[in-house]
Amino acid sequence: MTLTRIVSVLVFMQIADAATISGIVTNEDGKPIVNARIDHTGLMVVVGTDPERVPPAPGDIRTDSEGRFRVTTTAPAVVVRKPGYASQRLFISGDEEVRVKLQRMKEKHLCHISPSPQVKTQDMNDIDYTATLVYIETKHGKPGVLSGSGPLYSFGAPSDSYVWRSSEYSGVMYETGMIDASGRFDDRDYWRVRSVFLAEAHYFHVTRETAELLDCVMDTITPEYRLIR
Repeated sequence: MTLTRIVSVLVFMQIADAATISGIVTNEDGKPIVNARIDHTGLMVVVGTDPERVPPAPGDIRTDSEGRFRVTTTAPAVVVRKPGYASQRLFISGDEEVRVKLQRMKEKHLCHISPSPQVKTQDMNDIDYTATLVYIETKHGKPGVLSGSGPLYSFGAPSDSYVWRSSEYSGVMYETGMIDASGRFDDRDYWRVRSVFLAEAHYFHVTRETAELLDCVMDTITPEYRLIR
C-alpha cells in the first residue's frame, strides 16, 4: 500500500470521539475575517452567499465579529471558506486551538494545454434536472465534465468524503458563492468540482493526464441554476 493511499485511508476515518477545535480566522494582514464558514463538519448544510435564497442551516458554523469560531465534530477535517479567499483544510486529531490565515484568492485556472482541446456536448437531462456532458474524444475514450442543475442537484460544495479522503486538496470560493475545489486520492484518481447551490460541474476518478485535459473544460464552465418547468 502506497503512502498516499495510507494517508487517504487514515483521513477518511472519523475520529472515535468528538473533538473541539476553536480559534481565529484572519486575512494576510492579521485582521479578523467575519462570517467565514467552517464546512465539512459532518452535518448537512447548504453553501451559498445569498441569505434570502439560501438561509443559514442549523449546522452552519461561522466566525463571529472577532473572527473566532468553535466547533465540536467527529470529522477528520474541516474546510475554512470565505468568498474572495482561498480555502484552507484543517485536519483534526483532537481538541486544538488554531489560528487560520486566509489568502486573497486568485483565479483558479488549471488548464496548461495550448491550444485547448476541442470539445463536444451531449444532453444528459433527467426528469428532475438538466445536464450536459462536455467531453473530449481521445484514443482512450470520451472523458468529460458533467454540468447540471436542478432542485436537488447540488448543495453548493463537494462531498465531505472527497474533502476528507483526498491526499491533496485545494479550493477557492468566489464572491458569487461558487466553490472551485479539486483534489486527488492517488496518482490515478483525480477530481474537481465547481458548484453553487443547486448547480454543479464536475469530473471524478480520472488519471492525472485526463484531469489536465478536463481542466481546460472546467475552467470555462460557471454552473448556474436553471429552473425546470
